[in-house]
Amino acid sequence: MNDNAESQNHNRKAKSKRGGLFIIAVFIMAMVLLTRHESVKTINCTADILASNPDVIMLGAWWCGYCQQAKAYFQKNNIHYCEYDMENTLEGKRLYEKHGGGAVPIMLIGDYQLTGFNQRQIEAAITASKEEN
Repeated sequence: MNDNAESQNHNRKAKSKRGGLFIIAVFIMAMVLLTRHESVKTINCTADILASNPDVIMLGAWWCGYCQQAKAYFQKNNIHYCEYDMENTLEGKRLYEKHGGGAVPIMLIGDYQLTGFNQRQIEAAITASKEEN
């Protein structure tokens, strides 16, 4: 092969490599954008918050996607809630064990305990809890 043909072959390989890297970069950027979660505020269960008698006390974790969905739902629907981090707070750990552990979120609504995030169950429990009071 002459020098010119070798040079053209090398250029094609370099372009192919850049094209592959470009596709990978676009894919990574798309994944980051698709997996971004809307920022939701965590309202920790403090003495003041608990004294105001929140509708929902949630036991959750920072990494829990359903916990994030629940908080966004509460905020969007003006549901008064607070959260204990079941991994990073003593009271959260205690309540998590007391209520059976397992999947998170665990939601305490009046006398009701819900596991997971289900809007209908939350609404029904809040309604029933308010009717009982």
